[in-house]
Amino acid sequence: MQTKWLDKQVTGILVGLVVPLLISYLVYHFRFSGAEDYISFLKALMAVESLGKLLSVSVMPNLLFFFLGIWSNRLWAARGVLMATVFYGLVAVVLFLFR
Repeated sequence: MQTKWLDKQVTGILVGLVVPLLISYLVYHFRFSGAEDYISFLKALMAVESLGKLLSVSVMPNLLFFFLGIWSNRLWAARGVLMATVFYGLVAVVLFLFR
């Protein structure tokens, strides 16, 4: 049986890493895009110690992709999404603890 590209762990990791970046950019674009560019926005969040909060909110859609992988029996992709989510979770913990 041939493994489809949707059921590879690398695919899940890529989805799990890209989706939070896309969500954080969408938060910036629709909520805060008036005065500064995206990089300045991230630097401002870092200055007021809120980058971890944005990261925590941005990771939430990974839950949808994780469950889609489980429900469609693409367990390797779901595992990849989970690994990327754990990575972002560790980054958020580091940002919260070592500001």
